[in-house]
Amino acid sequence: MSLQHRKDSVRELRLKQQGITPPKDWNNVEQVRAVVKQQIGAACSAAIYAGVEVGGARYSLTEHDQTELMAQNAAPYVIEQSKKELGQMEAILYHADGELCRMYTAAEFSALAQAATAHVFYHRTYCNHVNAWIARAGLDELAAIEYGAELPADLAASMAQIMQEAGGAV
Repeated sequence: MSLQHRKDSVRELRLKQQGITPPKDWNNVEQVRAVVKQQIGAACSAAIYAGVEVGGARYSLTEHDQTELMAQNAAPYVIEQSKKELGQMEAILYHADGELCRMYTAAEFSALAQAATAHVFYHRTYCNHVNAWIARAGLDELAAIEYGAELPADLAASMAQIMQEAGGAV
């Protein structure tokens, strides 16, 4: 067994452990692009799911958490519309990771929802830019693309522009 064959076997085993089917031909740029794109997508999801820290507490952001946060974030506005007075706004029930549920004021919950939205927005935008990089990369360059890598200059400028236009959300 050659050294290259061992490296390929280890690489393929790692991909399979991530739930990614390795390419049949590591010299086929389209097959390798598809694999790298899956790896980036998985890393992006993991970064989003890891969540945010707000007020010294950690909040995971799985898809379920994101849906619940967005639905709950709408609650103060619905309550405001029905009561017509901000002073009577009720609190919102939620919890940080590993903690009991508690009532959050509208301001506390709004801060959490804004942080979560900015976190998800950043990672989805970064992932989108990495996918654009993957689409134009050759085999040599694909090997170096991983989640968190510095984007090429044109994509970095595009990302910076989008983040600035979004109000600096990071």
